[in-house]
Amino acid sequence: MKYFLLSISLITFLSCESTQKESPNDLTKEIISVVYMSVNGKSRSQIDDFSDYYQNQIKALEPNVLSWKFFNSGSEKITLIERYKNEGAILNHIKNVSPQGVLEGDFIKFLDHFIIDSITYYGDLTNDFKQTNESFGMKTIYSTDIAGFSK
Repeated sequence: MKYFLLSISLITFLSCESTQKESPNDLTKEIISVVYMSVNGKSRSQIDDFSDYYQNQIKALEPNVLSWKFFNSGSEKITLIERYKNEGAILNHIKNVSPQGVLEGDFIKFLDHFIIDSITYYGDLTNDFKQTNESFGMKTIYSTDIAGFSK
């Protein structure tokens, strides 16, 4: 029995660790998210410090996030532009900020600093993703690809 459990553990580990070959078209699955936000009663320095901290957390913990940038967009307005390798990378981010996720505590702080006004996704997302996203109750717009590339 002990060898059986060890074998199952080894198979599971190896299947999770195996590298998948990506086709040259995988980068065309890139998803861009533009999050429009209002400042939630924080000072400019608190927003700047937290934004720097949070983007460093994303950079360290989410390897399939291609870019994560906060921008000042007017008085008390912030725009966050996120670039994901693919839909799976966004789903991983949602898992990470959810209860018991590695970023749960940081996301609580995120919501203490920002009020999400709306999100626009650019790229081809599945209906399953859209249904999952709708459960959050945020104003969301989806724009599908016509043509383009990423490097």
